[in-house]
Amino acid sequence: MHTIGYSYLTIYKLIAYADLEAKTKKCTTTFDELNTQIKTSEKRMAEIQVLKKHIINYAKTRDVYTAYRKAGYSKKFYEEHRAELALHKAAKAAFDELSAKKLPTIKTLQAEYADLLSKKKNAYGQYHSAKKEMQDILTAKANIDRLLELEQKQKEKEKSQEQR
Repeated sequence: MHTIGYSYLTIYKLIAYADLEAKTKKCTTTFDELNTQIKTSEKRMAEIQVLKKHIINYAKTRDVYTAYRKAGYSKKFYEEHRAELALHKAAKAAFDELSAKKLPTIKTLQAEYADLLSKKKNAYGQYHSAKKEMQDILTAKANIDRLLELEQKQKEKEKSQEQR
């Protein structure tokens, strides 16, 4: 227990406890920022995948929907093309939810996705080293805290014995 804390402090030249606390805070903050960045990228990438699916489905089913309208919204036509019309309706609902004046193109979405994927991979590389560094310093700090606590208890015990 003692050597983990001491060797870490020696390697990183953390002489004062305040330096250890500052380094711990910095490592934790860096890790948290990378984690947030990765999750944000993943969330947007998932949104892009869904939007691409809806754009493709809309394009594939547009002619069927147009024919359905021309057929006077016929029940027979609807039953024959239920699946396509359901995809079309879901795509329109998704577009309405976006409330965007103009939908992005598939090419634009693919470029954004590729950019996010690249940033995510880069962040993951940093994430793993930041996680290891954070774990190491948290372990070292916990060990130092335990040592300081033991020293404090020992001093209190000696003080108590002196008072007797």
